[in-house]
Amino acid sequence: MSNELVKIGSKRELQNGSNGLSRRQFLKIAGAGSTALGVAACTDSPSQKVLPYVKGEDQQIPGVSTWFSSTCMECTAGCGILVRTREGRAVKLEGNPDNPINRGGLCALGQSALQAHYDPDRIREPLARDSAGMLKPISWEDAYAKVAEALKAKGKRAIITGEVSGAEEELIAELGTAMQFEHVVYDVSQPVALAQASEAAYGSYGIPEYRFDRAEVVLNFGADFFETWISPCGYARDWAAMRRSGKVHRVIHVEPRLSLTGANADLWLPSQPGSEIALGLAVMKRLLEKGRGANLSSDVRAKLAELTRSVDLDKVSAECGVSREKILLAVDYLDQAKTSLVIAGGTAASTDNALSLQLVCAFLNMLLENVGESVLLENMRKPRSSLSKVATLIAGMKKGEYGVLFLRGVNPAYALPSSLEYNYARKTVGLTVSFATHLDESAAAADLILPASTSLESWGDARLVPGVYSLIQPAMGTIFNTRTFGDAVIEIARKAEIKNFGGGKKDFAEYLKASWEKLYSNLGLNAAGGFNSFWLRSVERGGYFKEAASGERVKVKVSADAFQIRTEAPAFDHKGTDGNLVTVYPYLSVKSFDGRSANRPWLQELPDPITQVVWDSWAELNSATAKELGVVQGDMLQLRNYYGEVNVPAYVTDYVADGVVAIPIGQGHTAYGRYAKQIAGGNVLELLPPRSSSEIEAVSLLSARAQATRGRGNPKLVNVDGSRTQTGRDLAMYDLVSTSAAAAAASTEHAAEQHGEHGAEHEHKIKQMYEQREHPLYKWGLAVDLATCTGCSACVVACYAENNISVVGKKACYEGREMSWLRIDRYFDGGGEEFHVSFMPMMCQQCGNAPCEPVCPVYATYHNEEGLNAMIYNRCVGTRYCSNNCSYKVRRFNWYEYDIPETLALQLNPDVVRRTGGIMEKCTFCVQRITEGKDRAKDLGRKVQDGDIQPACVQGCPTQALAFGDLNDPNSKVSRLGKDNRAYKVLDHHINTQPSITYLRDFKYRA
Repeated sequence: MSNELVKIGSKRELQNGSNGLSRRQFLKIAGAGSTALGVAACTDSPSQKVLPYVKGEDQQIPGVSTWFSSTCMECTAGCGILVRTREGRAVKLEGNPDNPINRGGLCALGQSALQAHYDPDRIREPLARDSAGMLKPISWEDAYAKVAEALKAKGKRAIITGEVSGAEEELIAELGTAMQFEHVVYDVSQPVALAQASEAAYGSYGIPEYRFDRAEVVLNFGADFFETWISPCGYARDWAAMRRSGKVHRVIHVEPRLSLTGANADLWLPSQPGSEIALGLAVMKRLLEKGRGANLSSDVRAKLAELTRSVDLDKVSAECGVSREKILLAVDYLDQAKTSLVIAGGTAASTDNALSLQLVCAFLNMLLENVGESVLLENMRKPRSSLSKVATLIAGMKKGEYGVLFLRGVNPAYALPSSLEYNYARKTVGLTVSFATHLDESAAAADLILPASTSLESWGDARLVPGVYSLIQPAMGTIFNTRTFGDAVIEIARKAEIKNFGGGKKDFAEYLKASWEKLYSNLGLNAAGGFNSFWLRSVERGGYFKEAASGERVKVKVSADAFQIRTEAPAFDHKGTDGNLVTVYPYLSVKSFDGRSANRPWLQELPDPITQVVWDSWAELNSATAKELGVVQGDMLQLRNYYGEVNVPAYVTDYVADGVVAIPIGQGHTAYGRYAKQIAGGNVLELLPPRSSSEIEAVSLLSARAQATRGRGNPKLVNVDGSRTQTGRDLAMYDLVSTSAAAAAASTEHAAEQHGEHGAEHEHKIKQMYEQREHPLYKWGLAVDLATCTGCSACVVACYAENNISVVGKKACYEGREMSWLRIDRYFDGGGEEFHVSFMPMMCQQCGNAPCEPVCPVYATYHNEEGLNAMIYNRCVGTRYCSNNCSYKVRRFNWYEYDIPETLALQLNPDVVRRTGGIMEKCTFCVQRITEGKDRAKDLGRKVQDGDIQPACVQGCPTQALAFGDLNDPNSKVSRLGKDNRAYKVLDHHINTQPSITYLRDFKYRA
């Protein structure tokens, strides 16, 4: 691991700082943000106004936060965000509660966008390749002129982007009409087959709106809707609402690998790769036999009966590796549910017959009468990603047909299967221009690089879901010499003398406002004060969110193509192999997604929810497969076929199907940045064949087999799980029940065990050696509902961002010296098909009888009058007695002075002191937020009210699994949850630590 992350500070470093950022540079950047706000406050042009979420003073007040509403652009979910700024710097991102997509939650990937914004490896100025092939700085004017000159030459023109929408999509369309640019969209995460199936089965192209809060049973073929699939924050919120409803709610997850969603499911069915269609057809046949489908026409029922006529349940069971009894049990659950939901997604639904699997799911939803209930067709997302168009473009590039290629928000050199030969084809293009924030694999090979501003420095919008029109506004000035993509395109058009391009607007901010004026007219809106009032209100709120219409439902129109379902198993390419074949299972994860987040230390040090691996790529394989290959945990595993070769550390587990090797997408970079290039392991996409057809418009992730052998070396795979099981310690407690009544009864039974026959509301008097402390005004407490915590780790990244927690790197993590104040403990309990996965957020318990306090020789840690186990950092002398005596192992010792490279220091929260080497630190319940909340209440002449204060972990949780408040207030949410029958305090009944954190038992529905 590089010394960029961990250094023992020298005397000079401790005196002058070691982040490489001078006071002059800091004030320049902070001043840029202040100037932007000052200009915004004084200008008469509304298009330039940058409006805070909570409208306040026009000028900044030192020491007071200003919040700006915007939109997260880390994936295509379109979540709303609030950007907290201090003195012109963005210091924290949080979910926007007004946005109907995420409603206040924000995932780990979204939280980490702040670190990408301050990344020291961002491109700082335009770069052009010289005659020697080296990238050299160039002015913006010269760069624009270079592009304009290339546009005069012969040859086709194309632009490859990720999914775009709104004003930027309109601007790219103008590139097509004014300069003949062909627009090709590619995003490996987009479920294009689902949209195609919807067009055939329902009559409308797009991704339906799924309502998990209405589904009593979910049958899920591989979609990781808690982590990366379509809209994880929104889906998790709806799932949690159903969990709290008191109704029985079962999730049945079918996938060869145990994903985060599979770990939270009530029943995981580890199927063989590619067998999902057979299983879906078996479920369909059984439902038809039970009389389902009376709502469908006789013609549709007859065709479905014919489609399933030859399905044999015993053969399907053998093919899938799922018992007949489990299949019939799933059918019974679906049949008995009032409303259910059937979905398919992720790698399991990314084969060459993915369209057929999605059609099977669509027909199952029709049979179960879910369309119009849990499957809504009124507001469908419409993905445009097309692998076949990308393949056609690359074929043309190979022939030398293209003179200019633009790249925007996409990294084809990394994210496309190498078998498509993009890197070879690019060399034949006259001029490749990359509009990128980082020097990734595609940008590093481009001829001209125009550095793009991040979404925190830019104007823009997102119209990804009908009725949700989100805005992006700059929360601060630019850090480097960058431009927005829209501004650069408008300047290029001006340099190329394209008349009236962009309606003659001088920049993209004006173009965006004009686009919204057309939107205002098209929607038939009539706001008081006209468009300008509507515009300002939209900027302040984060967009315009149209109320859902309660009118007539979209009518389903089944086409003849919907019945063209391929029932055979998908094909797997094993060209270039010779024995020891395994099925390659690439998958998206919240840590590295499709590779775009690989240079973010927060996410690299974030433990993977299932494996708990940090700072590495890894290959998950079954213990039987590992034994056959002679591989043990941490060995290098070599995977090779005709298309490529990767070497990845092995992670041996029982939670992946036999003969399958699962590898997360997103690691193995050869460029991008200092952190991304340090990761052991290759890019798994290099093993994929060039699958592309008119039927499937997405890459087939599940299409390759490879020869597996034990490689050389042992890279010391680092995972921080501590213990895979609870070993009977009753830490993350749970119940396996069959009905909601049984869940309540089980909770009551366990409450009686801990509290006696009086239940949780009764408090026993425990003999104490000393008088109990008084908390006259407030006593702060936290409640964690394990039944709605998914283990997504959004809270962990939020804590890193809020509390200036140091990232220590792979070596220190290997030594057990990670610094995270909040960790997600993951436990596997039970065995066979009845195993249970527990996720448990663990932080300082703020004990009323804290073991750490009496052992500190200098009183650096003490119990304050508000119930907090407080720290005085400048008293601490580093004896570490408190850590030794902590029963929960949540205290962190600073072994080093941790270095923060360059601009990353600008992200630090000024309300939280940076800890130095040799002292202890831990969770404080975000005491700075508590202080701010009390000051705010004092200004209003009242006490703090319930909900006034939210620590970072509570605020960012997509499922609202955490609650914070005053335990002295019997009506506060945290007090009420503490009296729930499921409530318990970890280890308290053993060692009487009297934690201020209450946990609510998890429960899973089983047969």
